[in-house]
Amino acid sequence: MDQAPDTASIKKKLETIAERDNVPIIRAAERDLLLEAAEPVMPGRILEIGTAIGYSALLLAERFPSSEIDTIEVDPERHEIAVSAMKEAGMEDRVHCHLGDAADILKTLSGTYDFLYLDGPKGQYLRELMEIEPKLSPRAVICADNVLFRGLVRSSEPVAHRYRTLVMRLREYISYVEEKYNTVIYEEGDGLAVSSPKDIKR
Repeated sequence: MDQAPDTASIKKKLETIAERDNVPIIRAAERDLLLEAAEPVMPGRILEIGTAIGYSALLLAERFPSSEIDTIEVDPERHEIAVSAMKEAGMEDRVHCHLGDAADILKTLSGTYDFLYLDGPKGQYLRELMEIEPKLSPRAVICADNVLFRGLVRSSEPVAHRYRTLVMRLREYISYVEEKYNTVIYEEGDGLAVSSPKDIKR
């Protein structure tokens, strides 16, 4: 009998790569929050923007073994590491790693998603969400990472010029999801926003 892949060792390997190459992966403080956010909908289909090296996709695929995941990454080297990780984990048939700009890839995806995880370019969150919303199931949950961006998003202090546009766009994202959805922002890590439909009780 073939031995099941050791996902714990694969995750450890990815953690080592992330630390060595300074690749941002979901912080330890937020990993359980991400999985708990998806738990109520037991997602059949998941969409992730910002694969990086595949760490969070692996977490989600492991927790929800019946799910199918589309994950998008623009960096070719990170994409290749993610593809290799999914093959090693025996998950390449249900975790589909797409290489390219999300704006282009999203146009090619069809069907509906039960869970959306935004972890790509922070300034694009609202544009991406509005493009994806027609593809979300009525009970879909949306998670967005790093929405507090080093505490600057909720700070009343002046923001350095190089961060102003990013902070403004994250504030716009938060305003949108707080108005349209039931949204909770967990401050562990760098801020994880979890949004669910207003008519769905969590």
